[in-house]
Amino acid sequence: MIGSFTPSFSRRSAAMPNKQGTKAIYTINTQTPGSHANITETRIIDLLTGTSTLFSDDPRDTEAKWLGKEDLVLWLKDVDFGATEFWIADAEDAGQNYVKLKTLSRRASVGPLCAQPASGYCAGRIDAKASHVKLHRLRDQYDDIAIAVACPATSNGSLFNPDTEGSTSKVYNAIWYTTLRKKAMSNSTRDLKYIISPTRFINALRGTGLESPLRSPFGCSTDFDISTSGIVFSAKDEPNCTAQPSNVNVYYIPLKTFTEMCRPRPQIINVKDFEGRSSNPVFSPDGNSVAFLKRRDITDSNDKNRLIVINNMRDFRAHMAINDMPTQQSEKGWRLSPYSVAWSDDGKELYVVAVEAGIRRLFKIPATLSSIRTAPEPITSDSTTPADVRHLRMVFSAPMDISSERSSVGWQSHLTTIVRAGLFCSASKDGAFCYWKRSSECFEGF
Repeated sequence: MIGSFTPSFSRRSAAMPNKQGTKAIYTINTQTPGSHANITETRIIDLLTGTSTLFSDDPRDTEAKWLGKEDLVLWLKDVDFGATEFWIADAEDAGQNYVKLKTLSRRASVGPLCAQPASGYCAGRIDAKASHVKLHRLRDQYDDIAIAVACPATSNGSLFNPDTEGSTSKVYNAIWYTTLRKKAMSNSTRDLKYIISPTRFINALRGTGLESPLRSPFGCSTDFDISTSGIVFSAKDEPNCTAQPSNVNVYYIPLKTFTEMCRPRPQIINVKDFEGRSSNPVFSPDGNSVAFLKRRDITDSNDKNRLIVINNMRDFRAHMAINDMPTQQSEKGWRLSPYSVAWSDDGKELYVVAVEAGIRRLFKIPATLSSIRTAPEPITSDSTTPADVRHLRMVFSAPMDISSERSSVGWQSHLTTIVRAGLFCSASKDGAFCYWKRSSECFEGF
C-alpha cells in the first residue's frame, strides 16, 4: 500500500549574522498546496555547527534583526487594530527557554498558541503598520540605538491606520525615527532594558511633499538608510511641468540624536552631469560617506547605473555648489550596470551586484573610486548571488544595520568560519532554498 504524500514548499530569507559572526537569524515560510496551512518561523543558525534552532513561530513576527548588544534580537510584531509592537529577546534563549503566547490577531492561521523566547518583552509600539526597520548604534552618553521604520502617513503628516481611521483621500509612505534607550525596569540598576524613547516616533518627511520608501512594486528597505549622521533616502520628485518626466533623487536629513522634534528639511544630493534616476543610498560604516546608484540620462530608460560616492556628509550643507561637492563616480568604461551596493566593514571597499552575461555576480570595488584603473573583476562565479547585496554581510562582516560597532575579526575570518562549517545558507534564488555544499565548493571564486 502506497502512503499519501503531501508536498510543501519553503522559502527562506537571507540569514543575518551577529557581530561575532557565530550565529545568524533568518525566517522560513512553509506553505502546503491545497490547504490554508502557512507556517512562519524565525530561526537561529549556529554558523560553526550548522544547527538551526527555533526562535519564534508566531506568524505575527517579522523582520528580526540583531540589536548589536550581546545577542539581543529586535523584531516587529503585528497586533490588532493595525498597530505594530517592537519586541526584544536574547537569542541565547532559543532552544532552551520558551513561553507560549496566545495568537489573538485575526490574521493568525497556525493555531492559538505560539512560542517565543522567555526573555522577550515589548519595548514599545507604533499605532500603524510598520516595516523596513533600521537600527544603528549612536554611541552617545546614553548608549542609545537609533531606530527608523516605514509607516503610512496622512496628508497632514500624522500616522495613518486604516483599522482605526477608515479611508482618507491621500496616504503616502514616510520614514519615522526615534531611539531605543536603556531604562531601569525595577529598583535594581542592573535590570536595564531598551525601551522606545518617550519622544515617540517622528515623521522625517512631514511637510516636505516627499515619499519614501517608494510605492510598490519599487519601494523596499534599500530606499533609505540611517547612521550617526542622520537619514539618507530616495524619493520621487514631482515634475515642474507636464512635459517634464518625474525623477527619483537621493535626499539627506542631518540628525544627531534621532530625537529632534524639529528636524532639518531634506537636502537633495545633486551630481553634476547626472540627471537620471537614483537608487540604493547607503551610509559608510562611519556615517561620513554615502554611496548610491544613479543614471546619467533622465529620458533614456536603458541607461545604466553608475556608482556614486559622496564624502564628508557631515559638512554637506557647506557645499553650496555642485562643482564644490566631494563626489566620486564609478569607472566610465565599466560596461555593466550595478543595481545593489554595500560597504565593507572598514569602509575601504564597496560590494556591488551586477548582471554579467545573464548571471548575477558580486564585485568588489575600492571605495576611493578614483583609484580604479581597470574594470572590476567578479568575486563570485555562479548565479547564487542574492539580489540585495546587503544580505551578503553574513559572509563579509557584522550585520549591515549595526555598523558602528566593529568586530575585530576581519571578513576573511568570517568567511573561513562559514566555509569550514560547510554551510551555504543563502539568499540565492531570492531565498527559495537553503542547501549544503562541500567546503571546497563553497564560494567558488573568492
